[in-house]
Amino acid sequence: MTPPGKPPGQPPGIEVLEQELAYLARALEAVQRKRRYPLDRAQYLLLALLERDGPLPVTALAERLLLDDSTVTRQVAAMAERGLVDRLPNPADGRSMLIRATPAGLETAGQMRDMRIGRVALLFEGWPDDDRVRMAELLARLNASLRATLSTR
Repeated sequence: MTPPGKPPGQPPGIEVLEQELAYLARALEAVQRKRRYPLDRAQYLLLALLERDGPLPVTALAERLLLDDSTVTRQVAAMAERGLVDRLPNPADGRSMLIRATPAGLETAGQMRDMRIGRVALLFEGWPDDDRVRMAELLARLNASLRATLSTR
């Protein structure tokens, strides 16, 4: 008999994965609160997208960051006040604007990236190279699954 609250027929490892993901989410929240980064996570990711892809409209940023347009619009306004991004007319649509990272935004994102990479390197210090590479592959796969799940529901 299946215990109350436990779905029947779970594949092996699902219960352990559920617990580990809950602990991971909690630990990542704690790390975010403890660290003094120059940007919050959403701003960092937004600048990383702009650095990689160039100027983008708010709708494209929202889609890629899995946020709604109004949230990204507020973020962009706050970032523009700090001089991290600016707005340009969209040549494809005269009614909308493109968001572009400023040199100050790119510099700040680079500083944060360096800090984060240093902390990740410490976290995985002592891990064999193959394990670090495999962990990166598995995390990319997990993120792809999460993205697919969010886009279908």
